[in-house]
This record gives sequence, C-alpha cells and structure tokens, in this order.
Amino acid sequence: MKKLLFALFALAMIASLGCAVTDYPFITDSRGDYSGLIRTAHKAYIVPSAGVATIYPDGSDNLFSMVLQNQYGDQTLYTFNNYDPTASVLFLDQTYCDWRYEGCEIFNAWNPRQNDDVFDGQMFDDCSGARSLSLLLAMGTRNGECGDTIWSDQQSLASVFADLDTTTWRGGSAYVVPVHAGNTNVTLTSVAGTTESAPIFGNFTGFITEDLNIAVPMTPNARHELNYVRGWVAANGNQASVAITYEGVSTEVPVTFLPDGLGNNAGRF
Repeated sequence: MKKLLFALFALAMIASLGCAVTDYPFITDSRGDYSGLIRTAHKAYIVPSAGVATIYPDGSDNLFSMVLQNQYGDQTLYTFNNYDPTASVLFLDQTYCDWRYEGCEIFNAWNPRQNDDVFDGQMFDDCSGARSLSLLLAMGTRNGECGDTIWSDQQSLASVFADLDTTTWRGGSAYVVPVHAGNTNVTLTSVAGTTESAPIFGNFTGFITEDLNIAVPMTPNARHELNYVRGWVAANGNQASVAITYEGVSTEVPVTFLPDGLGNNAGRF
C-alpha cells in the first residue's frame, strides 16, 4: 500500500494525475450457498487506493470511477469529477454509498470478460474534469466497492508516513510530501523497450491526508513536467511502464498517457 501511494503521488507530480479506470477485476461475492460473479444492478463506486485532487486557481478536480457489472462479469467503467469551485478539495464522501451520480461522464470503458483491450474507451472533452484526465489505469487488484472496501483500517495505515512532517489541512492533519531530484527517480519504458529517466524540475510539495487522500497543487513547475511527458509520448507512444523510486521505496506501474489531457493541463499555466 505504501508503494502504491507513493507511486500515485509521483505520477501526480510528473503527469498532473487525473486517472480513469479502464480495467477492473471481476466483482464476486458469497451469499449463503452461492459464491461467484454477481450483478451490481447499478453503478458501484470503486474504492480507490487513494483519492487524488488537482488544485487549480478556479477550483479543484477529484476524479472518481464507478463500475456496472452484469451477471456474466462484463463491465462498463465510468469516470466522473467531484468538482469544488472553491478549491477547498472536498474529497468525495461515500459514507452512505450513494450510487445515484448522474453527472457528465468524462470517460467510459467497456470491460468484457473476454477479448478485452484494457486501455480502450471513449472520452468526453466537454465534461467537468476532462482537463485533469491524463492517465488510463488498469487495476490489477480489487480494493473493493463502496461498502465493501478491503482496506478496512486506513487510519492506522497512515502510520507508514511517521517520518514525514505534518501540517494543518482543511481542519485536520496532513503529511507534507516533498518531491525533488534528490529523493525521487522516475523512469519511463515504452512498449518498444526505450527507457529514459524523467527529469524532476525544481521542487514540488503535496499533501496526503489522514484518510490517505492526495492533494497536489498545480504549480508552474508542473508545466515543465507535463511538457517533458508530452514530448516523450510524441516520440515513444502513449503506453508506458513507469518505474518510480521515492525515498528508497520502489514500484512500477503500467499506464496509458492521454496526450490531449496532458496538453490541456500544460496549456493552463
């Protein structure tokens, strides 16, 4: 979990991370003498490893995904935006598991049990939050859906950040996570095998809340990171394996970059 959180954070730093889930494990359950695939009957909120918000002068975007699964295990995945015009970063609260979100979908992806392209889908540029969508994410493991989260004790899990400084954030505490060339290394590997170490421009500071949500201010340094990634994608294609090391913690994440999303974000500075 620690590795995944730091991976998300580093990706947020280099790619202005707003991600859409395009591949998700089958949803199963055990009920009485039945055990196997289930039909969700309506969209179900996908519990993220960490909520991520990008902060702009005109408000903050917090993208989230939902899944609709039929009795055969075929899924449709949707990505929406929890927008806050005050930029106060009010993360989506799913305490009551409200699936009745009818806002404009930024991205949807058909995810059948067989013959699936894990990074396919359709984007809707005119929807709120489309500006922040820069990555497509194939989830190899299932954190759970609203009401069925596997990570049941996220509060105590925050103890892994004990060595980080803290600050006050929206009435609570948050961990301050500095990112610079001295503590962060990001390596991009293309489908063809081309490998390149991404430069880290200047210093970034982000915040991880006690609920393990991630907030990333979109500072001017982000423009340099975005333009570097845009150039890399133009030369090497938009699918990559991203290897990340932060303060000695390493992980690797397969992603698909969205050039339009990267360009939209870069153009905002």
